[in-house]
Amino acid sequence: MTNAAGQGVAGVTVTWEVTTGGGSIEPVDGGATAGSGEAHARWTLGTGAGQQEARARVTGLPGLAFTADARAGSPALLELEPASGARIAVFGGAFAEPLQLRLEDLYGNPVQGFAVDVEVTAGGGWTTDVPLTDAQGTASFHWYTGPGPAPEEQRLRVRAGTGDLLAANAVGLSEAPAPGAMLEGHRGFVEYTAGTLPFIITAGHGGTLLPGDIPDRSPPATLVRDLDTDILALLVADSLEALTGERPHLIRVHLHRRKMDANRDLAEAAQGNPEATRTWKEFHSWTETAMAGVRASHPRGLYVDVHGHGHDVQRLELGYLLTGAQLAVDDHVLDGSGAAGSMSLREIAAWTGRTPSRIVRGEGSLGDLFHRRGYPAVPSPQDLHPAGAPFFSGGYNTRRYGCGDGGTICGFQLEANRIGVRDSEAALGRFAGATARVLLEYWADVTASGAGRDTP
Repeated sequence: MTNAAGQGVAGVTVTWEVTTGGGSIEPVDGGATAGSGEAHARWTLGTGAGQQEARARVTGLPGLAFTADARAGSPALLELEPASGARIAVFGGAFAEPLQLRLEDLYGNPVQGFAVDVEVTAGGGWTTDVPLTDAQGTASFHWYTGPGPAPEEQRLRVRAGTGDLLAANAVGLSEAPAPGAMLEGHRGFVEYTAGTLPFIITAGHGGTLLPGDIPDRSPPATLVRDLDTDILALLVADSLEALTGERPHLIRVHLHRRKMDANRDLAEAAQGNPEATRTWKEFHSWTETAMAGVRASHPRGLYVDVHGHGHDVQRLELGYLLTGAQLAVDDHVLDGSGAAGSMSLREIAAWTGRTPSRIVRGEGSLGDLFHRRGYPAVPSPQDLHPAGAPFFSGGYNTRRYGCGDGGTICGFQLEANRIGVRDSEAALGRFAGATARVLLEYWADVTASGAGRDTP
């Protein structure tokens, strides 16, 4: 309180009251102004978050308002919905309903901007990234099951802070997908059709979808689409079914390579975009599901990653994780090299007793079988190495899913040329039929007991 001269006025009674938000306010020093003209009060905010107001009043003068922004305290309650009920998803797929968590403080106020910890504790699944809680104290995320191959209980724990004082659990069940039924991932960016043959076919670079909410990947990322390889992979699967009555496992990406590259590690493939990241994880989750299914049903399997190249030399390029330079040596040098020990068909040597050079370019090799059906290929007995020309030797997927580091599933990257293979609908159909026959002939040969064993 001051007078007209700006001097403090002592002894003036001040009345204090809380006008919004609850709580209480109590005067200090008897509730009257001191010699300086000041009066003090102790304001205890109400329990509700948001703006709160208190007023000081003096008889005959306008009141004076004070405001405070009351914020939620530390989390005291964690809820997870849906908390119970039947929750079932196919191997490698997402549960239909997203999980939503809610955080409240001791007084029931939503806690905003809090990062919770989510851990899959059983089943081998994964979740999408969990955002910070919003103004309602909520955050939603999607939960994916593990790859199988047997139905398995899935468990997940959400924690707020350290320890388990604020924790919630969710339980679900995984089940096998029906063979031949096509499954679609988030926004239709990935599809998976489970099969019964010991073959897994993937096509990651043929997608055409270009949603505007996902930015194009930045250089030096490769953005060019492998034209019609998504169609080619499907036609190969159809041809295998026509020949055997059974289908391979088939995983195709429909999102354009400009947005996500399934044949790169996650950092390069998605460049941090959440939608691209989710698509990449769906592709590999279903590829792992297919791998698990083949391991459970067959003693051995073959992985084929379908691509298309635009090189001048019109021939198939078969990528076994051996570079053109590594192939450009005599057979005995190749057989004794460390590179041959990590090629993506490595375990076939143990199955058949054949040398690495025979496996990749000898009689009965994939390149040889393609050549016999009218499709020149490198490496093969007819074309031992690319002779310095551009050549794709296999990428991330071939390293991840081939048998270069052991296992019962071997694999290779099939790079299809354009002319006579992908330049018309008829050419695609003919090549798909030839590829199906090559795969069946090759697999029957290398998996026969002791087939083609080289003698010392």
